[in-house]
Amino acid sequence: MRKRVATWFDGERGFTLAEVLVTSTLMVVVLAPIYTLFIASHTTFNKGIDRADIQQNARVALHWMTREIRMAGYESPNLAAAACPAPKVTACVLPTQQASKIGLRADVDGDDVTEEVEYEVQNCVNQICDLVRRERDWDSATSNWGAWSPYEIVAGNVEGLTFTYFSAANPTRVRVQVDVRETNTSPDVAFMVVSDTELRNL
Repeated sequence: MRKRVATWFDGERGFTLAEVLVTSTLMVVVLAPIYTLFIASHTTFNKGIDRADIQQNARVALHWMTREIRMAGYESPNLAAAACPAPKVTACVLPTQQASKIGLRADVDGDDVTEEVEYEVQNCVNQICDLVRRERDWDSATSNWGAWSPYEIVAGNVEGLTFTYFSAANPTRVRVQVDVRETNTSPDVAFMVVSDTELRNL
């Protein structure tokens, strides 16, 4: 048995150093472009996900704000005393009209209680901020406003928040612009959404 195994290997020889080097070189030549293509595809995929996330972030923030701004001035007819009695005055319906902050009064959640809601940006780091919201309730029995709620974050990665009022003297329409930016990618991913909202309850 030993003799047969030895005889079987007698005619075999290993790879030479030149053959190993040529084979290794060919493998590198073939695999390097495949690896480069894989890395590029992976990077593109991640950028697509980052772009989708940042766009969704901006759209959700814009939808939330425009829905409530559109309701500004709406109050339940069951209130003992309205926060903004008829005829509605824009200064009461929109008590805060700043370029980067808005305040509005309406029954935004349909609970027969008028809320005053404010939107602005806070917690900024390197010009990237959180879009925040707070509210307080109107007590129609005593005709007083309650305490403000803590700020809640509506959206992150906000680079800019701009409110434009038309007309400036007595606005009946508000343009909202939200700029968002993801800085953890290379290059940065930025997105902007804009919406014009009519004040229907003036």
